Amino acid sequence: MTYLTNHQVFASRDLGETQDMLSNLNAIHKLEVLGRRASVDTAIHAACFSNLNLLYASFGDVRVKIETPECDTNSLFLVVVTNGGGTVRHQGQDFDVSQDRGMIRDMRTPLSATEDHFSALGIELPLNLLRQQAHALIGDAALMVDLKFKTGIDLKKPGGRHIRNTLNYIARTIDEPLPNLDNTFLFDSLRDLMLVNVLMQLPNSFSDLLQHQTVSSAIPYYVKRARDYIHEHADTSITLQKLVSHAGCSYRTMQVGFNEAYGMSPMAYLKSVRLARAHLDLMNAGPDGTVSEIAAKWGFIHMGRFSHAYAKRFGVLPSETLRRSP
Repeated sequence: MTYLTNHQVFASRDLGETQDMLSNLNAIHKLEVLGRRASVDTAIHAACFSNLNLLYASFGDVRVKIETPECDTNSLFLVVVTNGGGTVRHQGQDFDVSQDRGMIRDMRTPLSATEDHFSALGIELPLNLLRQQAHALIGDAALMVDLKFKTGIDLKKPGGRHIRNTLNYIARTIDEPLPNLDNTFLFDSLRDLMLVNVLMQLPNSFSDLLQHQTVSSAIPYYVKRARDYIHEHADTSITLQKLVSHAGCSYRTMQVGFNEAYGMSPMAYLKSVRLARAHLDLMNAGPDGTVSEIAAKWGFIHMGRFSHAYAKRFGVLPSETLRRSP
């Protein structure tokens, strides 16, 4: 079965043309055909909606080897195999992909794969959109956890099947000549459907929070009081003395409580919250926002240290996030 039939952007039996196209489209910098007499029969179909890129690719009845380099795209790429299969090496792991097993690729890290009679439907998922969606679902709790997914996807399990069905539904909807298909609200609803299902159905670092399996009831009341104060007053001057006074406990009790609950000190927790708030502001700043103003708003005066901490947390510089804002 071919997907996005009305959105074909490339077709070729020429290996050089295919390599150039894939290099521009999906950061694949090497494509090698395995077999002396084998040749590719490449077809690429692509569509963009609400900042998500949907892609269908087929290489024909041939075995190929691909390699991708590191890139600065702060996105994941969800792959559902529609024909054939292959072996993938990604983030130090080797695993198989097939019609029963998909994957989520981190586009910031290299990948190599050998694929046989391969075709797949995939979608690029910007991490900033996933984090925004998670924040809408679980609030500020999403600001304290780095978003990470398990690479392999078992498409035989209910969650995996649901993801495949959702992706197929979106591809069919975009491909059909429906009335009002250019309506922004329709595209936004399809985007949110995809993002919510990825967060809810695939194992990730937010899964416990999304499934309401948190251990917040075990957190001491004084830690909760200090934590809530941080979230409510993160844009004001907060000292450890102020937190201790508000929580009604000793310095040592506060330090131990935060380390046991969150694996960090109260002031490190405050810094993490402020970085997350700055991240959200940068994503939504628009053309009039500046990095220095947003950093200062959240208490970061030294721009070099802010940029270093931000890049370590989110994988990109603050200026890169700002450039991608609406």
